[in-house]
Amino acid sequence: MELLSEREFPSLYLAADRSAQVGQRRYLRASRLRLAALVAATAFGLVTLAVGRVDLAGVGGAAALGIAIVVEVYLLTVRPERQWYDGRAAAESAKTLAWRYVVGGQPFGKAGASEREADKVLLSRMREITRSVDGFALVPVSDSDAQISAGMREVRALPLTDRQEHYRQGRIRDQQAWYASKAAFNERRSSQWAVSLAVLEALGLVAAVLRAAGVVAIDWAAIAGALAAAGVAWLQTKQHQPLANAYAIAAQELADVASQPEWPDSEEGWAHFVDEAEEAVSREHTLWCASRA
Repeated sequence: MELLSEREFPSLYLAADRSAQVGQRRYLRASRLRLAALVAATAFGLVTLAVGRVDLAGVGGAAALGIAIVVEVYLLTVRPERQWYDGRAAAESAKTLAWRYVVGGQPFGKAGASEREADKVLLSRMREITRSVDGFALVPVSDSDAQISAGMREVRALPLTDRQEHYRQGRIRDQQAWYASKAAFNERRSSQWAVSLAVLEALGLVAAVLRAAGVVAIDWAAIAGALAAAGVAWLQTKQHQPLANAYAIAAQELADVASQPEWPDSEEGWAHFVDEAEEAVSREHTLWCASRA
């Protein structure tokens, strides 16, 4: 059985997904540059590199602070994190609507409603998502602007048992694997950062003792403190541990859904089942978006 590929999802999903990725890259790069500039400014402030009447270290410190200010203004005015969060929210909303439509879940159940009505409801919901995006434009990723692809219609036309298998493998299992891998990744990164910060703080303590004893002249403890502060700020940006916990819970919930011995054998029951499953899929992402906001 050939599963529905991502390129056959609605154009709104593809455009919002790309916009979210662009916003994420811009925000994280700007945040890294700002923190690096602040650490550099601290380091320049601890040394003197006099050339004639000019202190090059002072010039370097001023330049680093200037870069930090420019980046801060960029983050406050352009707000790339909004493009990241809003784009991801729009993409996930479009994706859950697509899967509900494809497999016949609420509000696109195949019992009673005509295909024409289901199409109209889906397109109406897609327009609502598009209108909710504010502050940036969703640029299509290809020449195609179809919200309902031929692949989506083909899967929707399949018998109930076939649609259920598409949903089990293409949605539940795939999303479960994604949540599980992301949970493990963020757990590893959280542990790595915790160890790194502890080592850095220990080195700062040693440096402070050595300077107090007159062994070293440079205040390495201040540099270690600046690096540790930057590390803590970066951790707050990435939120590895909260994400690890949220994704682990989501993966377990989806494992429970996938492992149910019997799925509904009627269109009405199946539509309700998909509705509950999609709530489990999107719950952790909704909470993450709320915490980011």
